[in-house]
Amino acid sequence: MFSIIMPFYAVLFSRTVAAEVRKQIAGQYGGSPQLLKNLSVGGNIPLTEAVEPVDFEEYLITHPPLIESGPLRDLIEFPPDDIEVLYTPRECRTLGQDVPEEGENDSHVRDCTRSYTEDWAIVNRKYHKLGTAFNPNTLDKQKERQRGLPKQVFESDELPDHSSYQDDQDDLKRRSMSIDDTPRGSWACSIFDLKNSQPDALLPHLLDRVPNEEIDRHNEDQRKSNRHRELFALHPALDEDEPIERHCVPDVPKEHFGQRLLVKCLSLKFEIEIEPIFASLALYDIKEKKRISENFYFDLNSEQTKAMLRPHIPSAAISTLARSAVFSITYPSQDVFLVIKLEKVLQQGDIGECAEPYMVFKESDAAKNKEKLEKLRSQSEQFCQRLGRYRMPFAWTAIHLMNIVNSAGSLERDTELDMGLSGESLNDTDRTTSGDESCSLTSFRPATLTVTNFFKQEGDRLSDEDLYKFLADMRRPSSVLRRLRPITAQLKIDISPAPENPHYCLTPDLLQVMPYPDSRVRPTKEILEFPARDIYVPNTTYRNLLYVNPQSLNFANRQGSARNITVKVQFMNGEDPSNAMPVIFGKSSCAEYSKEAYTAVVYHNRSPDFHDEVKIKLPASLTDHHHILFTFYHVSCQQKQNTPLETPVGYTWIPMLQNGRLRTGHFCLPVSLEKPPQSYSVLSPDVPLPGMKWVDNHRGVFNVEVVAASTIHTQDQFLDKFFALVHALDEHMFPVRIGDMRIMENNLEAELKSSIAALNSSQLEPVVRFLHLLLDKLVLLMVRPPVIAGQIVNLGQASFEVMASIVNRLHKYLDTSQDMHGRNSLLSSYIHYVFRLPNMDPNSPSPVHYATMARSSVRPSSLNLNRSRSLSNSNPDISGTPTSPDDEVRSIIGSKLYHEELALQWVVSSGSVREGALQQAWFFFELMVKSIIHHLYFTDRLQSPRKNRFPERFMDDITALVSTIAGDIVSRFQKDLELVERLNTSLAFFLNDLLSVMDRGFVFSLIKTYWKQVPCNSAPNMLFSETRLPEDHLYLPLSFSLLCHISEQHYLAGLVLTELAVILDPEADGMFGLHKKVISVVHNLLSSHDSDPRYADPEVKARVALLYLPLIGIVMETLPQLHDFTGMFIDFCILLIVLGGIPVHIEYRCLFFPSGSAFGSQENLRWRKDMTHWRQTSEKMDKTRAELEHEAIIDGNLATEANLIILDTLEIIVQTVSVTESKESILGGVLKVLLHSMACNQSALYLQHCFATQRALVSKFPELLFEEETEQCADLCLRLLRNCSSSIGTIRAHASASLYLLMRQNFEIGNNFARVKMQVTMSLSSLVGTSQNFNEEFLRRSLKTILTYAEEDLELRETTFPDQVQDLVFNLHMILSDTVKMKEHQEDPEMLIDLMYRYCFYIAEWITSHCYIIQYTINSHEINLACKINDHYKCHKFDIYSIYDRKYLPVGCVTFQNISSNVLEESAVSDDVVSPDEEGICSGKYFTEAGLVGLLEQAAASFSMAGMYEAVNEVYKVLIPIHEANRDAKKLATIHGKLQEAFGKIVHQHGKRMFGTYFRVGFYGSKLGDLDEQEFVYKEPAITKLAEISHRLESFYGERFGEDQVEVIKDSNPVDKCKLDPNKAFIQITYVEPYFDTYEMKDRITYFDKNYNLRRFVYCTPFTLDGRAHGDLHEQFKRKTILTTSHAFPYIKTRINIIHKEEIISTPIEVAIEDMQKKTQELAFATHQDPSDAKMLQMVLQGSVGTTVNQGPLEVAQVFLSEIPSDPKLYRHHNKLRLCFKDFTKRCEDALRKNKSLIGPDQKEYQRELERNYHRLKEALQPLINRKIPQLYKPVLQVNSHRSDN
Repeated sequence: MFSIIMPFYAVLFSRTVAAEVRKQIAGQYGGSPQLLKNLSVGGNIPLTEAVEPVDFEEYLITHPPLIESGPLRDLIEFPPDDIEVLYTPRECRTLGQDVPEEGENDSHVRDCTRSYTEDWAIVNRKYHKLGTAFNPNTLDKQKERQRGLPKQVFESDELPDHSSYQDDQDDLKRRSMSIDDTPRGSWACSIFDLKNSQPDALLPHLLDRVPNEEIDRHNEDQRKSNRHRELFALHPALDEDEPIERHCVPDVPKEHFGQRLLVKCLSLKFEIEIEPIFASLALYDIKEKKRISENFYFDLNSEQTKAMLRPHIPSAAISTLARSAVFSITYPSQDVFLVIKLEKVLQQGDIGECAEPYMVFKESDAAKNKEKLEKLRSQSEQFCQRLGRYRMPFAWTAIHLMNIVNSAGSLERDTELDMGLSGESLNDTDRTTSGDESCSLTSFRPATLTVTNFFKQEGDRLSDEDLYKFLADMRRPSSVLRRLRPITAQLKIDISPAPENPHYCLTPDLLQVMPYPDSRVRPTKEILEFPARDIYVPNTTYRNLLYVNPQSLNFANRQGSARNITVKVQFMNGEDPSNAMPVIFGKSSCAEYSKEAYTAVVYHNRSPDFHDEVKIKLPASLTDHHHILFTFYHVSCQQKQNTPLETPVGYTWIPMLQNGRLRTGHFCLPVSLEKPPQSYSVLSPDVPLPGMKWVDNHRGVFNVEVVAASTIHTQDQFLDKFFALVHALDEHMFPVRIGDMRIMENNLEAELKSSIAALNSSQLEPVVRFLHLLLDKLVLLMVRPPVIAGQIVNLGQASFEVMASIVNRLHKYLDTSQDMHGRNSLLSSYIHYVFRLPNMDPNSPSPVHYATMARSSVRPSSLNLNRSRSLSNSNPDISGTPTSPDDEVRSIIGSKLYHEELALQWVVSSGSVREGALQQAWFFFELMVKSIIHHLYFTDRLQSPRKNRFPERFMDDITALVSTIAGDIVSRFQKDLELVERLNTSLAFFLNDLLSVMDRGFVFSLIKTYWKQVPCNSAPNMLFSETRLPEDHLYLPLSFSLLCHISEQHYLAGLVLTELAVILDPEADGMFGLHKKVISVVHNLLSSHDSDPRYADPEVKARVALLYLPLIGIVMETLPQLHDFTGMFIDFCILLIVLGGIPVHIEYRCLFFPSGSAFGSQENLRWRKDMTHWRQTSEKMDKTRAELEHEAIIDGNLATEANLIILDTLEIIVQTVSVTESKESILGGVLKVLLHSMACNQSALYLQHCFATQRALVSKFPELLFEEETEQCADLCLRLLRNCSSSIGTIRAHASASLYLLMRQNFEIGNNFARVKMQVTMSLSSLVGTSQNFNEEFLRRSLKTILTYAEEDLELRETTFPDQVQDLVFNLHMILSDTVKMKEHQEDPEMLIDLMYRYCFYIAEWITSHCYIIQYTINSHEINLACKINDHYKCHKFDIYSIYDRKYLPVGCVTFQNISSNVLEESAVSDDVVSPDEEGICSGKYFTEAGLVGLLEQAAASFSMAGMYEAVNEVYKVLIPIHEANRDAKKLATIHGKLQEAFGKIVHQHGKRMFGTYFRVGFYGSKLGDLDEQEFVYKEPAITKLAEISHRLESFYGERFGEDQVEVIKDSNPVDKCKLDPNKAFIQITYVEPYFDTYEMKDRITYFDKNYNLRRFVYCTPFTLDGRAHGDLHEQFKRKTILTTSHAFPYIKTRINIIHKEEIISTPIEVAIEDMQKKTQELAFATHQDPSDAKMLQMVLQGSVGTTVNQGPLEVAQVFLSEIPSDPKLYRHHNKLRLCFKDFTKRCEDALRKNKSLIGPDQKEYQRELERNYHRLKEALQPLINRKIPQLYKPVLQVNSHRSDN
C-alpha cells in the first residue's frame, strides 16, 4: 500500500493558517453546487468530508472472495510471505576474525565480541521493492523497463546540423536573380522543375470508396499495434525534491576509513653503504600539532647489510618485511606532512660525528677513499655485533603531502618528482589552496618521488614539539633548514591513491585482508589512523591495541654514570620477569611479536628525548596485575673489560587498570633506583613505597604517553560505570566494586538509575563508538528490568529518557549524516541491522538473570523462565515481590513486550522527555515496528487473524500516541515547520508499516483520527503502501453504487483523491504552492501501479484503475489549473479515456502530458536530449553520447504514446457523439485538438495515425469543415501544407493524401474547391515566411504527389477537377519559388524587397494575404508608406467605390495619383475564379471605412516623418472629405493642425531639405547569376558618397563570393564583358542626378518638386577620340547618358530597373559652353546669395579670374574663339560660346563689386589684385568676344529689311 499511503503526508503543509483555510473551503463547497456535484461520493457526502472507514478485517470475514485463484484473487489477498526476518552474516573484510576466546573473559568483553560478530537481524519486506517509496524509479530500473523500444522518428532529428545548414544557406545567398524580366508562369526560369520531380509513395486504396465503419476499424487496428504497455516506464524519475517520501535503506555499519593513500618505499641509497639503516614513516598535522598515524617501519637494506645484524635477529617474520603502506586520512588538509625518520645501529660518538662520513664521502670518490671506507665498514660490523639491538637517531626529512598530491594531479601518470631539500618540488613551488575541500587524495595521478636530502637529527631536539617547529619553518620561503648542510641520499617512494581492495594487505592487527592469495608474498600494511578530530562511527570490529610513546627522561639530578640511556618497555601480566607477554609488535625485519622493546639511544645525554612508538596488543580481559614495566639502562658503547653491555639505572611502571578502567593519557612518572618490591603492580609508582630509593626525591622525571585504540575499553567514566553495573547484574555478584566505591545490592538500584541518567554527561565520541552495545543494554533494561533484593526494579522510564536524550544528541551534533527526512544514518543503520528483541536470536544464549522469550528450532516458541528469581515487568504500576514468579512473569511477559513498553513510556512521558521523543519520533516508531515484526515472526503470529495479534491496552496506547502527535502537528505548524514536517513524515511511515501487521480497520481509524485533527489545507501526503488494498469490490463489476461509496470502501484512495480535489479547487485560496506536490503524489501512485508486475494482467490493471474513478469529476472541475503545470500536467485526461471507456475492455494507462503534446505548449520543440524543456534542471549535460541517444529514444516514445492515447480518446468521443443531436460543437472541439497536435513537433508514427483520423473525420462530416468551422479549414490547410514539406517521406505521403482528399471533398460538395484553393495559397505564404526549417525540395515532391493523385483519380477524370488541381499546384509552385528566394535573401534588403514586390502580384487575387505582405513590406520601409494606399487598392479587382457606396469616399486609384505617379500604372489586377463576396475575403480590418482612414493617417504620419510634407497635404485631401461627411470636428482640427505644422516646416527648412542620393549600379559576371548585365538605379540616404555605397556593395557581395572574387569598376565607361575575368563578379557604380527636360522645369519649381516622382537620371562620361578619358580642350568630348526607370522614386523598392538608356555626345565646343554656363551660374549664385558668404564668393572669383587657373576661361576663349570655325555647323556653337563669355565677364564684374563691399581693410590689397586680374582677363577676351560671324546675322538682316520694305 505504499503506492497509496505515503504520498499522503508531506503535501500536508502549506504556509497558510490551517483552521482558516478549512473553514473557507467548507464555506466554498457549501456555496458551490457544481463542485459538490462533481466531487460527490454518494448521496450528499462530498469528497471533502471524512467518511467512516469500514471494519476491514470484519469485512473480509463476512465477504469471502468469490473469485477462484488467479491474478484477481491475488489482487484482493495480502501476500502471506511479505514479511520475513533474516539473519544475514556480516561481511568480514579479513580472512579470519581476531576475537578473544570465550575462556575467562568478563561479560563486557563477551558482549562486545557478540556485538561485533553476530549476524545482522534484518526485517525483509519482499514487496516493498515494487514501490517507488522504497525502490524509486532509478535510471537503471527505468532502463530495464525500456528495453526493446523502437526509435521514434521526429522531423527535428532529421534536420541537418546547424553548421551544414548554414553553409547551404550561404551557398544559396551567393545566387542572385533578376526579378522583373521573369514573367509569371515561366517555368524555365524557376529553380525547381516540378514536372521532372519524383512524387512520394502513394497510399494504397486511398481513392477507394470504403464504408466509414471499416475505415474506423482499420485505423483502430493500426493504432493499437505495437503499443507500449507501461507508459510510466517512458517517463523520467521525478525531481529529487519531489514530495514523494523515500524510505532509503541505510548503509551497512562498517569500519571507518578516511581517504586512503598508498605509499610504496622503493629504495634508499646513500653515498656510502657501510651499515644498515632503518626507516619509519608517519603522518603529522602541524596545525593540530598531532601525529595522525601510527609509525610504519620499513627496511630497505641489502641482504648483505642485513647479515651484519644476524646474531641479534635470527629470523624475520613476513609481516615485518612490508615496504608499502596504506595510510588513511579522514581530514586531509594543507598542513599534513609525511615525515621520514632514519635510525642506525648505536655506536660510539654523537649524531654529528656518526653522520659526518655520509656528508663528506661521495660515491664518485669511492676508489680514492677505499681504505677509509673499509675502515668505516669494519667499525660498523663491530658495533652491529656488540650493539645490534640498540638504535640511535640518525636523520629525518619531511614531504608536504598536499604539495605532492596537487603537483602529481597536474602531471602525467607515473610522474617522477625530484625532491631537493624537504618540501621542495617542481621548481620549489609550494602549491597551496584554501580550505580542506580541495585536498582530495582519491583522484590524483600516481607519482614517484626521489628525496635527495636529509637533515641530521640533533640530540637535544628530538621531541615532537621540535618537529612541529621544523615543519612549520619548512613552509616559509626562507627556511632555516634549507641553509643547513644536508645528508645526501636517494629515497624513492611511490605515492598514489590506494585501490579499493589491494592484494596482500594486513590490518593494523596483522590480520590478512581479502583477497590474500599467497601468505608468502611481501605484504602491504594498513596504518592505523589517529584522527586529527573525533570520528563518529560505531565500532564494528574487535580491536584492542595500546600505543606507548616515551617522550623524555630527566636524569640530570641522578648520581652516577647514566648517559647512554635506553628504555626497555615490557607488558607484564605479573611481577616475575617471566611474566613479560609477547604482545609487542615488531618493527621491521624482526619477529612479529616480542616481549620487549628498546628506545633509541642519544649518545652521552642524561636527559634525552625519545621519538619511539611501542605498539602493544592488549589482552581481551585485563586484571590488576597487568602493567607496563619501564626499565632504564645505561649502554656501554665502548667495549671495556669487566664492563657490562647494559647497566640498569632505574625502574617505573604503569598499572593497566585503575578502579577497573584502562589507564591512558600522559604520565609523568617517578623513577625508582631499585627493583620494585613484591606486589608493586597493583600500586601506582606515585605511591611512596617504604624503603625504596627514587630519582630526584620521587619527583616525576619520565614523561610517557599511552594511547589506546580499543573497541573494548570505552575510556569514558560514565559509560564504564553503566556497563560495569549492568554486567554486575549479569554476574549477580555483590558487592560490586566500581572505582573507590563498593556498591551493595541494597543500593544498586539507586546507582543503576544514576548511572543511566549520567549517560547524558558522557562524551559523544565514545557514545557513538559503543552505540550499538549501549542501545542494546537500554532496550534490555526496558523490557527485562532486574530483580534486586527481591524487588522488581522498573528501569523503563529511565532507559526511555536517556535513549531519547542520546538520539537527540546524535541528531544535533551529527547533522551532516542525515537523510532527506532527518534520519541519522547511525541510528537508522542500528535499527535496520542491529536491533532485535532480546534473546530472539535463535543462535544466542539467554542471559541468566533476565526472563526471556526464546525461540526453539521449531515454531511456535515457548516462553521460558530460566531462574525463579528473574522477573520481567514492564508495567510501572506493578510492584512487590511475586509469590509465584514463574506464573506471574509468564503473564507479564505475555502482556507487554518491547513495543508495548515503548508505546507506554512514550504516551506517559512529559516535559523534556516527551519533547526529545517528538524531535526524533522516527527512531522510536521504527524501533516499535521492528519489535512488533520480530515478536510476530518468532511467535508465529504473522498468519494469525490480525484482530487477535495485540492486546487492547497496546492498541489504546497507539491510538493515544497518534492522536497526541497529530495534535502536536497542528499546534506547532506555525512555530517549527521543519519539526512538523519530520514528525509528519515519521508518522506516515509508521502508519504505513502498521498496515502490514495490524488490524487494518484499526489503522484506518488512526488515519481518520489524524485526518480530523490535521487541516486539509496542509495537503496530506500519507504515502500509502504498495501492497494492494485487499477489498472485494476491486473485482466487482463497475457500478454507480461503487462510485458513490468509493471513499468508504477504498478508504485510502478516497483520502488521496479528496486532498487532490481540495487543493486543486480553483476557488480555494492559499493552495497554489501545493499544486505541484499533490500532482506529484498522484503521479507517483499511478507510476507504482503501472510498474507493478502483479498488475500486469489487463483485467487486474483495469480493476486498479477503478480506484481513480473520482478523478473524472476532479479533472473536469479543475482543468484550467492543470494547464499551468509545465511538465506536471499529470495523467488526468487519459484517465477519462480509461474510465470513460468502461463499457469496453479497460486498459489502464496513465498519461503525463509532455509540452510537445496536444495540450502542451505550442512551441515547436523537438523531443530529444537538448530540447525537451520539461526535463529537470538538476540534469547535467555532462553525459555520454550513448546516454543522450537513449534519452532521445525514451522521450520520443513517451511523446508518441501520450499523443496516441489522446487520439484514442478522440476516436471514442467521435464514435460516442456521432449519434447525438448536438454533435457539431463537440466535433469542432475534436478537430481543434487534432489541428493543435499537428502543429506540434510529433513523431512520424503519430502523424500517420493522426492524418488517418483526420481523413476519416472529414469524410464522415464534410459539412463540419466546409460550412461550419471555416476558420479551422484554413488552419487544416496550413498544417497539411507544413507537413507536406517534412523531411520524412511517410509524413509527406500522408499529408499529401490528406490535402488531396480535402480538395476532392470540397470539389464534390460544390463542383469547385475555391475555399481550399484560397486557403492553401494563403497558407503557403504564411508557412514559408515563418518556418525556420522549411525545405522547398520536400514540398515540391508533395506537390508532385498531389498531381499524381489527380492524374490517377479515375472517378473524377472527366470533370474539371484535375485541371483545377494542376492550376493550383503550378500557382503554388511559382509562389514557392519566390518565397523561398525571399528567405534566402534576408540579408539583402534590395533583393528582398524586389522579391516581395513580385510576390504581391503573384497572389494578388488573394486579397487578405496580399495586404499582409504589403503591410510587412511597408513596415520595413516606412519612407515608402505612401505607396501602401496605392497597393492596397491596386490589388483588388474592384474599386473602393464598389465596396463603399458613399460619395465622400475616394473613387478608385485615380484619387491617389497626386501622391504617386505609380498608382495608375499598377491599378490593373488579374481576374480569378474566387469571388471575394462569396468567400468573405474582404472581411479584414482594412476593408472598412475605419480601416481606410487608419491607413491614410498612418501614411500621412510616415510622410511627415520622412520630411515629405507636400505629400502629407495630398493625403489629407483624401481624408478631409471623409471627416467632413462624418462631421468629425475633432479629427478635422487635428488634420488642419498637422497641415499647419507641415507647411510651417516647408517654410522653415527652405534651403536645408535633403532627399535621396541616386546611383547607377551595373552587375557583370556569370557568378552573379541572373543579375549579370542588369542595371539599376539605387536610392540611398541623402549625402551618401560614392565611396560609401561602393564599400557597402563590395563588402556585401564579397561576403557571398569571397573578397577576392568581387571587383568594383572604377570608371563609368561602357563595359566590354569580353574583357572581364569570367571567374569574378564586377560591379560598376556611378553617381547620377535627376534629369529634367526644359519643359519640365517650369512645373518643378521647388526643391521637393525636383526630388519627387523621379523617373529619369543622367550621368556624364568624358572621353577623347583616341580613347583617353581626358585630353586638350579642343579634343575633349563628353558622353551624357540618360536613364529611365520602370517606376518613379520614391517607391516601395529602393532600387528600380533601368528600362531605357539614351546617350548624347557633346563636341568639345559644346563641352566648353556647358562649362562656361556652369561657371557663370556659380558666380551669379555666389553674388546674390542671401545672406552673403564672402569666402564662397572669393573662392569662385579666384577660380574665374585667377592667373594660375589651368584651362581657365581665357584658355577656353583662345582655343574656341580665336578663329571663326570653318564648319558652318559650328557657327551657332561659336556664337553661343561668345555670348557666354560676355555674360561671364558681366558676372565677374558684379562679383568684384559685391566682394568689395564685403571685405575689410586687411583685404584691400587682395581686392586690388583680383581687379587687376579681371581687367587683364577682360582685355584679353575683348577682341575674342566682340568678333561676330557675319553668316549668322545675314538672314536676320534680310528678314528685317523685308519687313521694313513692307
